[in-house]
Amino acid sequence: MSLAVPTSHSFLTLSGPDIVLSSTTTELTISQAAQLLDAPEGVISELVALGVLEYREQGTQRCVDREQVLRYKQHLDDGEEFFRKMMLLDQEMGLYDE
Repeated sequence: MSLAVPTSHSFLTLSGPDIVLSSTTTELTISQAAQLLDAPEGVISELVALGVLEYREQGTQRCVDREQVLRYKQHLDDGEEFFRKMMLLDQEMGLYDE
């Protein structure tokens, strides 16, 4: 059995019979989002400025939604996979030489 208890911008997960505490952050700083996407902080700041990633200010930090960052990462991964498949198809058809 597991119980998720919301705290300020994160969830505290309790499970038993021995209680195990873990925290899942729902918001990331620009720096944390950059690490997750393996990108420079400037790229994340530009995504925020363009409105690709929404943010809120918490003190001096800009925070973005973790799930939104993960969806963006999946979008990037899907695009890379598409281009990989297209290159393989081009190679099979003799349209692309290595």
